[in-house]
Amino acid sequence: MIERIQNRLAKALEAQGSAKVVRTQSGAAIGSSVGLVRKRNEDCCLVVRASYPHGGRANFTIAMVCDGLGGMSQGREAAILAASAFTAHLFCIAATSCEASISRAISYANTQVYGQLRGDGGTTLSAVISSHSGAMFCHVGDSRIYGVMPDRALEQLSRDDTINAALKRREAEAGAPKDSRLLQFVGMGDEMEAQIAGVPVHCRSVLLTSDGAHDVPHSVFQRVVSAAAGGSDLIRKLLTLADMTGGRDNASAILLPIGTETEFYEDSGEHELLVVLPNDTMAIYIAGPDAWERSDNRGHSPPNHPVRETSRPLEEARAPASIDRSEPEPKVLPPKSKGTATKARRPRRSAARPKTDAAERLPLDEPGNKVDVKFSTPANQSEEDQQ
Repeated sequence: MIERIQNRLAKALEAQGSAKVVRTQSGAAIGSSVGLVRKRNEDCCLVVRASYPHGGRANFTIAMVCDGLGGMSQGREAAILAASAFTAHLFCIAATSCEASISRAISYANTQVYGQLRGDGGTTLSAVISSHSGAMFCHVGDSRIYGVMPDRALEQLSRDDTINAALKRREAEAGAPKDSRLLQFVGMGDEMEAQIAGVPVHCRSVLLTSDGAHDVPHSVFQRVVSAAAGGSDLIRKLLTLADMTGGRDNASAILLPIGTETEFYEDSGEHELLVVLPNDTMAIYIAGPDAWERSDNRGHSPPNHPVRETSRPLEEARAPASIDRSEPEPKVLPPKSKGTATKARRPRRSAARPKTDAAERLPLDEPGNKVDVKFSTPANQSEEDQQ
């Protein structure tokens, strides 16, 4: 089951283009830009909502930025693989605690990238996992996670895994020579040690950025955050600032509110994974043997089984989204030369699904389970979010 969900997520991430895109969805704002120098976007960013029916597990939301290493031949592939592997593992495998689940998920992602790319690809990974009980973050590399205070002051929660940052921490020298080479990254092998910690309760939101978005003086970065009119305005201004300062690197950013569990979907009675990407939305449903594949907005029922109405996407679609497959471009790690949130409408759900006994429901890793997937293109995207 993990592999099937991982492959679905990877295909969706591969389909993301390189245009500058900013979207808002139920309080979260997400955006990415290829910049002015690079030919393809090696950043991956997504917001994921995991829902479990009847309280089997606590629902949670993931906001994640992965920045593929430009000095390696398969940086984009590493970012896609890490993001999809981390999400799929966290969704499918429960552990005794949130910290243990995150630790296993990042370890799984590291193993997947290292095993499949054989050292030719690596990526940063910065993720925040939020639920009703609080929020935790996981971090490897030099992307960043900031806590946003009620007065919009920023507090960097993640550490930079670079030589320069390590020298500053050790010697407390603000003027240490700049050396942006990474000390660790996802895909390096067994030596990787992720930073896993709780998000402070005084943070109102979290801001995740790749280094292309935050590589400006902190005073300038703080002024942009303080002056933004809302989530989408903040993300758009950060991407525009990255272009104005040369656009040498891909830039991605996510603003996620903390403290409230955003409901992207009403309860469907199925395990559900909703993935919000900068220019698309994908819903994955996990059900028992009566599930079937869906495509082109049509449901195909299995033999001798009545057709049931497919769940609608988060936003009504005019037509199924077309998917453009990005062609990958062509072990040394050089300095990393990285070149008002709107409320979503809830769809109306028709006939409620009959509830089944808990004993009759299959666990996520049951071989008979299948994956349903549907893409949608937002029909009523606000003008300020279109780039």
